[in-house]
Amino acid sequence: MSSISHYCVERRLSACLSKHISQETPYYFAMTQPRLLVIQHDLDDALNDLTAPLLDAGLMIDTWCTFRSDAPDEPLESFDGVLSLGALASATEEDSTPWIRGEIAVLEEALARRMPILGVCFGAQLLARAAGGRVYRSPVAEIGWFEVTMALEAAADPVLGSLGPNLHVFQSHYDTFDLPAEATVLGRTGELTEAFRIGDRAWAVQFHIEANPSLVYSWLAVYKDAMLKAGVDIDELRRFTASYWREYRQASWDLATAFAGEVWAAKA
Repeated sequence: MSSISHYCVERRLSACLSKHISQETPYYFAMTQPRLLVIQHDLDDALNDLTAPLLDAGLMIDTWCTFRSDAPDEPLESFDGVLSLGALASATEEDSTPWIRGEIAVLEEALARRMPILGVCFGAQLLARAAGGRVYRSPVAEIGWFEVTMALEAAADPVLGSLGPNLHVFQSHYDTFDLPAEATVLGRTGELTEAFRIGDRAWAVQFHIEANPSLVYSWLAVYKDAMLKAGVDIDELRRFTASYWREYRQASWDLATAFAGEVWAAKA
């Protein structure tokens, strides 16, 4: 393992593993916790509020940082699930962003292996492409807080069912997608798809379920001009962040916990 990739890889065991591991637990069990490959595309968009529930559920987290390396350090078969995060890049920019093709190949392999997958924003768009869908510029940029209405089918979904019938979510994207025929749309804002499932082990949300106030305010500081150009009401964004974040944090915890359960089940 190179020093660069070693710097990027995170292997964390939660202090809360006590719910899964006790002093009587065999050593081999403690060493075979499910491994989740997290794909991080930008330095300022990490797991954030998804970290604690994933660790609390007993997963080991290994991070492939695409801004440091064009491929993960280990073959996909070494992992039990995949989580792809957001990115500044567009999912259509593979000619100028060489790692995009490599990540699509990883997601295609994960789909073929029926591994649990969770795509977030850009990760959702790449998952759509990996499954045969099309990503393109959205007629409406979604930046700020939006209410997502979940489909009736979502209530019975083992992962996205945790979100309830509707939820205010934080969004920051300019692209959208058309899904392949086998996909199930589970959430929308108007005509735009915000949540979907591919098969029975791959899920995606177009919104930033990992976001917390610190992340939102840091993006506001860095990208304020772009937000203003897109017509974002900055004062409203601040008010909505203060109003919605506690509910949103619970939603991110519930979704991450449900997804971790699918990773455990797939490893069993």
